[in-house]
Amino acid sequence: MATGTTLVSFKQELKTQLEARAGLSGVTVHYAFPETGITGEDIWFGEIAETDAEIPIMKSGTKKVDETVSVPVVVQVLKQQGEDQETADLRAVALLAELQQELAETPRTITDIYAAEMVGWTHTGGQLGGSNHGSRFDVTVRIRARLEP
Repeated sequence: MATGTTLVSFKQELKTQLEARAGLSGVTVHYAFPETGITGEDIWFGEIAETDAEIPIMKSGTKKVDETVSVPVVVQVLKQQGEDQETADLRAVALLAELQQELAETPRTITDIYAAEMVGWTHTGGQLGGSNHGSRFDVTVRIRARLEP
């Protein structure tokens, strides 16, 4: 079982699983925001994860901790060949669906967690300048785990 947090090992494994999905062929999956190397179709983990942790049974000695972590995942499409907003949005939705499906098929991404699920998202789309358009989903993935010493 994990101690400390499951955050890093979860992100590492989900990145690996997303990279292996046929529906994400050509999409670059990053562990963090790519300061260089945006390819136009990218997925990365956001900067700020939040957690709730509680001790299910209070007694003296070492404690088990129930961890619930909200992990931000960014799904972004940049269309820079004159494609319209609808084209950018449709492609971003296809990438979002791949993330959704990966979590549905493998909710226990790593053995140290009970499950991971997509619990919400926000969408931003718009013109990038000229006739270029972008579409971005800021997704919240929730993982639940019990940490044991």
